[in-house]
Amino acid sequence: MSRTEVLDTHAHIVPRSLLSALEDAPVAGFSARRTDQGWVVAVPGTGDTRPIGARMIEPAPREAWQRQAGVTRQVLSPWLDIQSAPLNPARARDWARTVNDAMAESAADANTVALASVAVDDGDRAADDVLEAWKRIEFAGLILNTDPPAGPAPHEATYDPLWTVAAAEGIPVVLHPPTCGPSGDLTSLGTMGNVHGRLIDNSVAVTKLILAGVLDRHPALRLVLVHGGGFLPYQAGRLDGGYRTKEAFAGELERGKPSAYLGEFHYDTVGLSGPAIAFLAGLVGPGRVLLGSDYPFALGDPEPVRTVRESGLDDAYVEAILHTNAETLFRRPA
Repeated sequence: MSRTEVLDTHAHIVPRSLLSALEDAPVAGFSARRTDQGWVVAVPGTGDTRPIGARMIEPAPREAWQRQAGVTRQVLSPWLDIQSAPLNPARARDWARTVNDAMAESAADANTVALASVAVDDGDRAADDVLEAWKRIEFAGLILNTDPPAGPAPHEATYDPLWTVAAAEGIPVVLHPPTCGPSGDLTSLGTMGNVHGRLIDNSVAVTKLILAGVLDRHPALRLVLVHGGGFLPYQAGRLDGGYRTKEAFAGELERGKPSAYLGEFHYDTVGLSGPAIAFLAGLVGPGRVLLGSDYPFALGDPEPVRTVRESGLDDAYVEAILHTNAETLFRRPA
């Protein structure tokens, strides 16, 4: 293949500069401290995060993993656990800007790009904050929590000003479920919350976006679904049935059924097998599939490049998934 770069679109980081700053002085109620197990961030309203290891913080382990996995560059995402806090609007905006400053610094140091964060309690302010972040060359997109702990959900009308700006500016928006989402109420999941719960959360959130007509109102949106879109692409026929019987219905859709919108999203390959990647590419088109690892988490894909190559897709499609699709999607306008 002629590929010169492999771009991982789903990789998390907690900037060391952010942790050091929080150790010195809290910001918006957040603080950080060192423990025997690693750094811990105290999140207002929810308590301490899990210990944050070196793979999430330090560049050396990240670079070593990239060499081993055949990844040449990553789009850096903030860790959702340090964003899931029930903050008042002023504090939420202060915290998002603090995280953005640290993410921009890390992206510049790594010669790559990052995803920005915004507070979403007020749609008009969120739209202004997106434009503010988009002026910074270090950011190539936006990351949104599919179930924010305070404020509206992405399918609600409050988001419309944000969606309008994102569509007009061509800003990619990555929709990511939180560690503790609505599926946490399913006690029968037991220890499988991270195995299946996140996929349920993503599937439900994206379904609500479709049913609420967000893509009808904002057809130019560039939305990225992590974890292969959860269960949604593989059970779309059942959703269509629910729309037909009004069990999954919020209003008439311009395209007649929910599955007609699946080709408008982009999907990463995290957690998918080679055959699942081939199915997804066949369903939505290989130009809509992006390499993702979910680094540094154990449930991510330790060999994402190999997984894509095992899909059996043509070399040109494999190269597109490994690099071209993401380079096109996350390329900043000149």
